[in-house]
Amino acid sequence: MKSNDGDSTDQTEAELRQEIRRLAQALVPFPEFLGLSSVQAVEVEPVADVSSDVGCVVVCPDGELRELVLRLIPGPIDFGGVEQNEEMKELELDSADYIKYARAAVAELKRILAERAENP
Repeated sequence: MKSNDGDSTDQTEAELRQEIRRLAQALVPFPEFLGLSSVQAVEVEPVADVSSDVGCVVVCPDGELRELVLRLIPGPIDFGGVEQNEEMKELELDSADYIKYARAAVAELKRILAERAENP
């Protein structure tokens, strides 16, 4: 049986998931990650006091938080250049860490929306 604290955490997490989805749907077009046209994602700045070890956390257009893994693969020596491979991994966070990242995501999405409203 869950304690009241657990119920409140579950409710907070569910409310944040819903808010992130709502804000993500309002971002049309959804931002490109670091100017890469192949990746639509908004980076969520790391939260200093999280216990989970994750890489680059992003909000995707569907409103889900995921870990973005970018790999650069060198091309043949004769041709030069690099090929890029992106992978969106499901985040494995406990509720407390998810809430911290989700709050940061809500703040960042609201910032982008406000910026767009000021500069249409």
